[in-house]
Amino acid sequence: MTRHSEHGVIIRRKELSFDKEDGCLVTRPVGPHVGAEHVCVDIVRIPREATWRPGDYTTQEVTAIVFEGEGRAEVGGESAEVSLGSTAYAPTGHPMSWTATSEELTVYFWRAPLPEGAKRGSAPKLFNTVHDTTSSIHKFAGTGEIAPVNDERRAYMNFPHWPGNGCAHLCVNTGVAAPGHTFNIHGHPGAEDALFALVGRGQFFLGDQWYDMEPGDGVYARSGALHGTRNPDGPDDTARFISVGGPVPYDPNLYIAAGLSPEVV
Repeated sequence: MTRHSEHGVIIRRKELSFDKEDGCLVTRPVGPHVGAEHVCVDIVRIPREATWRPGDYTTQEVTAIVFEGEGRAEVGGESAEVSLGSTAYAPTGHPMSWTATSEELTVYFWRAPLPEGAKRGSAPKLFNTVHDTTSSIHKFAGTGEIAPVNDERRAYMNFPHWPGNGCAHLCVNTGVAAPGHTFNIHGHPGAEDALFALVGRGQFFLGDQWYDMEPGDGVYARSGALHGTRNPDGPDDTARFISVGGPVPYDPNLYIAAGLSPEVV
C-alpha cells in the first residue's frame, strides 16, 4: 500500500505481504486496520490441490472473484469450475470453499456481516462471471461533483451479483473501459468501495487524483470518497481495462440510474 489518506488506500499487489494460513497464502489489504467500517477484503493464493475453507465466512455475506488460475468453488451444496473472471456469492449461513487445480488459484474476497433485519435473496445466483451483461449500466454520468466525460467516451458496468439476482448487502460490479473511455467519477454516501484492476492497465481516481493500475492493484475508497476508472490509452489500442469491486453496502442509486429496481429479490 503506497498511500493512506482521508480518501482511502492505494493498494499495490507487488507490495503486499502474505502469511501462511491453512496451507494457503493470505493478505488482508482492507479491514479495520485501514479504518474500514463496512467491508473486509482478503486476497488468497491457493496452491494446487489445497482448499481454502474459512469457517468465519459462513457467518457473513461473501463475494469472490478469481484473478489467476483455475479450480473449483463450492457454495452450500452447489459447485462450479472457476477461472479468471469467475465470480461467486455466499449468503450468510452458506459455507464456501475453493480448491486449486492449477499451480495456484488467486481469489479476492469481499466480506461483511449482514445487518440485522436485512432482506435476504429468495433464490440468489451463487456463481457467475464478470462478463455477464444481463444487467448493466451504460452512459453513467457520475454523481455531479466533477464534470462527466461525454456519452461517446463513457465506460459501462456489468452487475454479476446485485439485489436483482438475490445478492443481499454486497454486490459485484464490473467496469469495462475501451481505450479512451471513463466510468465517471462518483461517490457512495454511507458506503465504502474496494475496487481492483482485473484485466489490462488503466487508472483509478481516488479523492482528488488519478493513479496508474495494473492487474491486482486497487483502491479502498472511504465512505463518500470520490472514485472512478478510466482507460487512458489512445484510439489505436484495442485492449480493454476491466475493473471489479463494489460498494458495501450496495448503493441503490447506481441501479436506479440504470433503470433497475434496487430491491433484493
